[in-house]
Amino acid sequence: MERGGGSSRIQIQRKSSIETEPRTLNIHQIHFAREAALFVLNNRSSEEAINIFTEGLESVNSGDMQKGGHVMLDSDDENDFDADEKILIRDVATAPF
Repeated sequence: MERGGGSSRIQIQRKSSIETEPRTLNIHQIHFAREAALFVLNNRSSEEAINIFTEGLESVNSGDMQKGGHVMLDSDDENDFDADEKILIRDVATAPF
């Protein structure tokens, strides 16, 4: 603080956390992406489609890996997995993003 009756103010510039998040797609972009995905699925082999959809993806390293690359699951996680197996598999093109 300054003497002589004046006070000094320090301004802190803050950003909302939403400003640091990646931008999302609008509804038209989502429809376009679905149509493009359907086009690839209908006009390419399964192997080609997988290569197209996974191009540029990188592996995620996990600290919970055992030797041999298997992920260790807690017993609670295993129970959740069993419940998830009962869910019907949706078509890739109609699954929500």
